[in-house]
Amino acid sequence: MRNDLFIGAAVLVAGIGVGLYFFLREPGIETVPVEIAEPAPSPPPAQRPESSSSARDPLQMPDTAPAPQEPQIPPLNDSDAFFRESLAQTSLPSDWLAREDLVRRLAVVMDNARKGDYPRQQLSFLAPAGKFEVIEDGDRVLVNPVNYERFDGHLDTLESIEPETLADWVDTFEPLISEALGELGNEGDVTSQVIAAIDLLLAVPELEGDVELVQPKVFYEYADPSLEGLKPLQKQALRMGPDNVRRLKAYLTRLRAELVG
Repeated sequence: MRNDLFIGAAVLVAGIGVGLYFFLREPGIETVPVEIAEPAPSPPPAQRPESSSSARDPLQMPDTAPAPQEPQIPPLNDSDAFFRESLAQTSLPSDWLAREDLVRRLAVVMDNARKGDYPRQQLSFLAPAGKFEVIEDGDRVLVNPVNYERFDGHLDTLESIEPETLADWVDTFEPLISEALGELGNEGDVTSQVIAAIDLLLAVPELEGDVELVQPKVFYEYADPSLEGLKPLQKQALRMGPDNVRRLKAYLTRLRAELVG
């Protein structure tokens, strides 16, 4: 198998989603200046009007507070600074945030994912620590289950974000993503393409027991032709191991329901 990278697309979208969601949903606190009326000269005692309980206190705040301002989504060419500021408190690697054209990079991930391809260059920063381990059992080569533990943190990050958060983010930022996809010649609906990628991942088998490999050249491949014939994105998901695949599928099932709801 090639460089041991995590499927990444779902986690990448999740990481971006949590930062932007809280940035957009937390309205700024606006201070409203209150004008204090100058008191009118008091009339003579005999002519003083009776006080009314309904008289308006000049210090009283307006009954209705101004509606919070919706954040302005910048043009695609000027969106990097907005994204960096929005994601400053997330767990996304700083080296990725330092790059240019963040929305366009995300569009490449989505365009590849909906076809089942794996955008290796865009997601190289998600590679887990350590190297891919195998077990040599006589003349058989097996996947070492210790590899699966390296992906636990990725799933922890994903599960820490509510699926509703991601669905809201996709809806809010669809215009920017759609424009970036259009530059790739992809005019499809953004939400539909996210769902297409989810459906590919939901079809990933949950392997139990020994997983046999072969090494026809430099890289390992699955010995089972039905596994090796899967889409690149699906084969990357297999590397997480059956427990993490189940976790991923459970999360994506919830996300899919939010997107189509």
